[in-house]
Amino acid sequence: MGRKILAVVVALIVSTAIMIIVEMLNSLQLKPPGNDVLNDPAKLREYMANGPAMAYVVVLIGYVLASFAGGFIVTKMSRQVSSGTTLPLVVGGILTVAGILNYVMLPGQPVWFLVLSLLTFIPLTLIGHRFAR
Repeated sequence: MGRKILAVVVALIVSTAIMIIVEMLNSLQLKPPGNDVLNDPAKLREYMANGPAMAYVVVLIGYVLASFAGGFIVTKMSRQVSSGTTLPLVVGGILTVAGILNYVMLPGQPVWFLVLSLLTFIPLTLIGHRFAR
């Protein structure tokens, strides 16, 4: 049981790290908002709505890489104690919930980005699981 929990935690840490790295690289293209924008919900929504589509595509690529890595790592780490798809689904589910929370905390993101990102997490963790077997 401990190995399964550790596998999920490590997979989530690596997935989060990948997303952070990609978003840091993306900040070279799209400058982060100032404190005046972050403190005003209307300005934040406008800022997010007017962001370039390429910036959202880069973030989506980060989500794809992170989900794949999460599924791959959780499968490799738990291979001796779990052979099914339960753990990759747990990682994908947690990443999906985090994606929903991201959308709620940063309103104004394009709907196409929300839909594609939410459709990315679980399938890509399962693809990562498949590659790891």
